[in-house]
Amino acid sequence: MQRATVEIINRDMGQMNLYRNLAKTNRVSGLLGAVIAWSVIAPWAFAQVDQTVQFLPTPPDQGSPDGRQRGGATRGDCLDYQALTALVPEVDGVVWSQTTSALPTFFFQVPADLTEAIPLEFVIQDSNDVYAVRQQFSVEAKAGLLTVPTTAELGGLAMGESYSWTFSIYCDEARPSASVSVTGTVQRVADDVVMADTSTPEISPVEQFEQLQQYAAEGIWHEAIELAIALHSAEPENATYANALSTLIEQAGITNALPMEAAPTEVE
Repeated sequence: MQRATVEIINRDMGQMNLYRNLAKTNRVSGLLGAVIAWSVIAPWAFAQVDQTVQFLPTPPDQGSPDGRQRGGATRGDCLDYQALTALVPEVDGVVWSQTTSALPTFFFQVPADLTEAIPLEFVIQDSNDVYAVRQQFSVEAKAGLLTVPTTAELGGLAMGESYSWTFSIYCDEARPSASVSVTGTVQRVADDVVMADTSTPEISPVEQFEQLQQYAAEGIWHEAIELAIALHSAEPENATYANALSTLIEQAGITNALPMEAAPTEVE
């Protein structure tokens, strides 16, 4: 079993990174210059773009299993985790999402604290039950949002293919096989979103927001929700980012969502 580490997103560091990005984009020297530039430019920049986020998913493959967005009823020590929720849309009754990445990031809301004594498992399998991703780990984390990046050991997702995934919490010491799980289907598709100028390594928050809108409009869930969470985590007081994230969550049919206090989890 691998030990996972948790990186708590720090608001001030997130803001600092945004300021650095803006400084590079606008050739403003020094952090103070970037702060001043952003405070002046940001309201104007957002005023120039449509702030609407509309998630328009592609219907799931015919015959896709329904999946389970929420953990559901259980007993024993696992009762604390029965409200486990996958931040993945439910489309036409199917827990279904699309990504452009061979190694997409998944997000899960965990209703109770996790410890290193509680095993976690995340798997992605193809139609022949061959693993494309299999990760077993544990983590010390408070109740809230867990970010689970996928790893490349088994190759990841092939273009155009659909896969089943399962995230499980083995939460009952008295019954080692007992777990709370969520499941769904993910499909990898081509990336048709028009990217920002890639001549520089960083893009501005406004450009990231525009990419978020494009991914949502194309039904590309994983990239859209990852951008929304990253922007909101960097600037929690930004109403545009907060509204975009809550809109995506609502349009995905995710109910009873916990406050978005992101705690990315990286499997070493």
